[in-house]
Amino acid sequence: MTAPSRGSAAVERFVGTLRTEATRRQRRTYLDEYVAWLAEQRQCGTGQVTTEDLLDEQNALAWLAAARRGLTRRRPGLHGPTAPAAANSMAARTSSVNTFSRHYGRPLELPPPPPEFADRLTPTEAHRTLRLLAGHHPAGMLETTWERSVALIALAVCTGHGITALHPMRLPDLELERSLPRARVAGDWYPLDTVSRDALARWRTTHQALTAGHLKVLKGGRVEELWVTTAPGRPRGGRPAPPAGLPAAVRTLEAAHRKLTATALGTPLLLEQFCGARTEEEADPAAARPAG
Repeated sequence: MTAPSRGSAAVERFVGTLRTEATRRQRRTYLDEYVAWLAEQRQCGTGQVTTEDLLDEQNALAWLAAARRGLTRRRPGLHGPTAPAAANSMAARTSSVNTFSRHYGRPLELPPPPPEFADRLTPTEAHRTLRLLAGHHPAGMLETTWERSVALIALAVCTGHGITALHPMRLPDLELERSLPRARVAGDWYPLDTVSRDALARWRTTHQALTAGHLKVLKGGRVEELWVTTAPGRPRGGRPAPPAGLPAAVRTLEAAHRKLTATALGTPLLLEQFCGARTEEEADPAAARPAG
């Protein structure tokens, strides 16, 4: 396949061939980081980085080495702005550049680091922690943000799904008035316990209050996305700050979750840690494949 000469155009074309939004978002994030890093090293604009530059193995290895040392980070992580990158993010970076190079017929096949898995809570630990978080609004956190974060954790506990599957949920995916309340995630329905049902009902009421003011702006419609912002955004490019009650980005949900768990529990937990202990098949994917 003939690739565009400009690196950013090649990235955009490649990303457009990917099937799922989560994969597109991840690949774009890391390949854009690669382009920006090369431009910074050469003290030029990102538009001057070529596809040939991106497909050069030495450039790719140098970028990965810088990222491993935390030198490409744009926002502080769990352990500060200068901490080394996590193994999982390095694996995602390596996979991104490998699939990009393979797409354009110049496979680099750089070896990724082995993935690391956060220790997950047992079902009992997850439910007890959820009850603790749902019952106490921590100081220093907006009440609406707390309610949204608790509702997100409730769904992770009851469904076993992480942020990738929970983020696209919409209001019709909750059926809280049934005799057995349930939530639909990734096409499947899951029963909700009382604590989770109450947390989601509280968030749905807050969601309605946050989005009610947008009815006229949206020409009579309503915000169908389940997860919305709880405070006005920042003004950008001379435009006024967007109001609260608009669809929330993944990074917004993740940042609020980190703050809640760090404040209430004394240590930040990942949302995936509430999804239950991994099975043997998850820990060793080869075990899930039939023999022969």
